[in-house]
Amino acid sequence: MPPDGIPFLHRLFDEVAGRCPDRVAVDIPPGQGRRERQQITYAELQHQADAIAAALAGVVGREGIVAVFLGRETPALYAAQIGVLKSGGSFTSIDPLFPDEHVRRILDDADPAAVITTQEGRARLGTIGGRPRPVVIPGGLPRLLPSLNGRDGNLSNLAYVIYTSGTTGEPKGVMIEHRGIGNLVASDLEYFRLTPDDRVAQCSSPAYDSSLEESWLAFASGATLVPLDDETVRLGPDLVPWLRRERITVFCPPPTLLRSMGCSDPRAELPDLKLVYVGGEALPADLADVWADGLWLENGYGPTECSVTTVRGRVRPREPVTIGWPIRGHRAFVLGEALEDLPDGEPGELCLAGPGLARGYRGREAVTAAKFPVHPVHGRIYRTGDLVRRNGNSALEYLGRIDGQVKLRGYRVELSAIEAHLAALPGVRAAACRVQGSGARQVLAAHVVPDDPLAPVETAALKTALRRVLPEYMVPSRFGFTTDLPTTVGGKLDRRSLPDLPPENSSGREAVVGARSDDERATAAAFAAALRHDGPVSVHDDFFLDLGGDSLAAVAAVCELRDAGVAGGATATVRDLYEARTVVALAERMRARKTAALPALPPRAGGPAREGRSVLSTTIQSAWLALRVVAVGAALSLMAFELLPWALRSVGLAGVVVAMPVVVVLATLARLFVAVPLTLLVKRIVVGRYTPTRAPVWGGYYTRHWIVVSTAQSIPWRWIEGTPVLPFVLRRLGAQIGKRVYIHRGVDFQRGGWDLLSIGDGATLAQD
Repeated sequence: MPPDGIPFLHRLFDEVAGRCPDRVAVDIPPGQGRRERQQITYAELQHQADAIAAALAGVVGREGIVAVFLGRETPALYAAQIGVLKSGGSFTSIDPLFPDEHVRRILDDADPAAVITTQEGRARLGTIGGRPRPVVIPGGLPRLLPSLNGRDGNLSNLAYVIYTSGTTGEPKGVMIEHRGIGNLVASDLEYFRLTPDDRVAQCSSPAYDSSLEESWLAFASGATLVPLDDETVRLGPDLVPWLRRERITVFCPPPTLLRSMGCSDPRAELPDLKLVYVGGEALPADLADVWADGLWLENGYGPTECSVTTVRGRVRPREPVTIGWPIRGHRAFVLGEALEDLPDGEPGELCLAGPGLARGYRGREAVTAAKFPVHPVHGRIYRTGDLVRRNGNSALEYLGRIDGQVKLRGYRVELSAIEAHLAALPGVRAAACRVQGSGARQVLAAHVVPDDPLAPVETAALKTALRRVLPEYMVPSRFGFTTDLPTTVGGKLDRRSLPDLPPENSSGREAVVGARSDDERATAAAFAAALRHDGPVSVHDDFFLDLGGDSLAAVAAVCELRDAGVAGGATATVRDLYEARTVVALAERMRARKTAALPALPPRAGGPAREGRSVLSTTIQSAWLALRVVAVGAALSLMAFELLPWALRSVGLAGVVVAMPVVVVLATLARLFVAVPLTLLVKRIVVGRYTPTRAPVWGGYYTRHWIVVSTAQSIPWRWIEGTPVLPFVLRRLGAQIGKRVYIHRGVDFQRGGWDLLSIGDGATLAQD
């Protein structure tokens, strides 16, 4: 690390790759169309970055911008970012999930010298239009074995550009230098002290600067980065088992995502988790009390213009929530309207200074001068527009926004940008937006003044037009029409006087189609309860686009479905709701799932037959247990009364003691070589091939399955876990296990005998 303690990221990465080349750098779990896990080591990621840097040589000059048009579901994203820095250029990451028009606007403003993307991305860029640029496909580059030194330049050189929503509706590029992001990464490395054994979850889109801090929490310490794709982020309560299964130790979510998980005891449910690093929006006290209990809960704050995070502090249970203190090298000031310093306890605008300050906004000198003024006392500062005050410990308390910029579910939203796009649409004379509601129930609402009040534009048309040019999180979920917008005495828009819009105004449907079955009625009731919707819910209304639902409401709807007894509702997930967004579609999906998973039962027998069935099953089980006891007793008798006396006579007591460890190992191996073939033989004779079925308890199928499970308990599973033997044995028992699958935990056959069948050939066994 340089003497001033601020490293170049690509240099730091090469140092880490040199120390732990074989450690996994990026681990992308299956999901969103990927059937197999993708892993890349530090050495492999370094080779890919070097190949990209070589491909950019001669194309990208000093501080030239390269657009990285890749999603977080590919390791090439991280190789591209590092490779661009090695080439001496800077990068701007564009999320492929953005609409075409938004992508085009960013490309036009950034004017990149090249674009790094996939074959599919290149085809899409061709339809978007714009000036042709060289395209680099990471998958087609040669593998370069020697590590490139890269071109460092100065810490004041440009490292990356992050595009935020501008007040005019055009994306606004924030230019961050190596000094800013290098200072943050060095501070994180010193402050959190992560190790190569950590696994860092990445929640953010690559288009947002928060993703960079998440990435380098891992890369700077040799840890493993585990990206969450967009489907995984939406899992809600099901995200908890995902985090547990992936053994995540560092989790960096916005508070809204924490709340959607519904986890009441993180320390017990996530035993591997040690650091929760939240940011992006205000942290409610109730969430802080839950997640700070037994965990390191860090609350970070920082606008994009200050290199991700500038202020942070640890949050403790049942203590006031603050955003803490400036990180190393930074200073924070609470200033009044005339930019004068205010005393502790008095609210004012938070202004920041230090190495993390951006160079400014690309091509917007006037805006840069206004947001980055030179203070007569403090030097160059950034005006955040956030209202804060210092408490008695000099910690900063966040009080909200001063201007029209808001934070909604972790995203920074310029309300004036949405208003500019709305006002430009045909039939709209003016528009004003606001966030209504509080806490987890916040929604974005738009108040529209139509050209013709008697014939306003349809809400559906407004939403469709906005989705062409804005990311989904910037599209209002509720619309209302008015003849005038409220203003202050000075003639400015008075957002506080805009009324709340009810959910009924957001649909845009003239007719409400009622539910036609019990399942649809229960699903519609779940929608209404989750959205706190008093009126009727049409079975064709989109939960998110028409009814104004969000991720938290989706979690609530799934919980309602699970409690309501809807067909197949017990297995409903948030992902189901994102994919089947209407009452009709979701109810049909739940019915199909139940039908596929649970074939019809044979006719149920009457009471006396059922009683006789249980007696017969118990008799067979008792006989099988007795047979096992006799077999085990005979083996123990043979050892105690024949083999042990013979050994004592042959080698003496000392010889028996010395040979005992070897005997134990050989006995265990013998048990393995006997128990596995015996279990497979019993399974083949008693059950044959497992097929999907729903069998009555105490019936013949149940009893035969119980015999197989009882026999399988004799296998020493712990001796073979983590070896190729375990998948081999489970496949022979009927489990569907993919190729090259590594099973690192044991198999539990002690919980009522259900586990074996639940993994076998898609079969299920339910009590009747």
